[in-house]
Amino acid sequence: GFVALTYENNIELSHKEWTALRGIQMTVGNVPIGTAVTFDYPDMNNQTQYLIPTYSLDVKGTDASGRRISKSFEVIRFGVNTLRNGNIAMVGLANAQSYRIQNWISTYSVHSASSTETGAWQVNGNYLIHDGPDNPMSEMYATAGCIEVCGGPNGFVTFNNFLLSLSGASSLSQLGSSGTMSIKYLPATRPPIRIY
Repeated sequence: GFVALTYENNIELSHKEWTALRGIQMTVGNVPIGTAVTFDYPDMNNQTQYLIPTYSLDVKGTDASGRRISKSFEVIRFGVNTLRNGNIAMVGLANAQSYRIQNWISTYSVHSASSTETGAWQVNGNYLIHDGPDNPMSEMYATAGCIEVCGGPNGFVTFNNFLLSLSGASSLSQLGSSGTMSIKYLPATRPPIRIY
């Protein structure tokens, strides 16, 4: 039978159209590919700067013609975090784990820096994928374990447009709730805390 699903923009899709979205697989790398300057979050008043590695986020899928497509993005995976006891620690998902993307949060905005690239992909709970620094060595963002997409200008917008082109989705919210995107974290050792 025909099942109509209504979204924020009031577009109705049949069940057939909904399930026709193409799958996307993302893999968070475990080998550093670059560096970024950060500060401890959420204690943003501290003037201490830290050097952290960046990693690749490999995105794979197929285009409308069935051709396999992949692209790598530079991301921040780990960050320096102020713990409740006042100590600092390197945080982020380090173990091998996989998730299905749960949602597109259109109202999300970056907390640690000024960014016009809003929205976030919900990986699991408060672990998100969202905008990161255009230049990770000169523009400071901080994270409590979210994946932050680097590059610019408009690196996160470019990332999202690539996801839309791979999936065939008409909107980020449709893609976010479709269950067709998965993310795998390769096991990684949390980097040491290095003052910059």
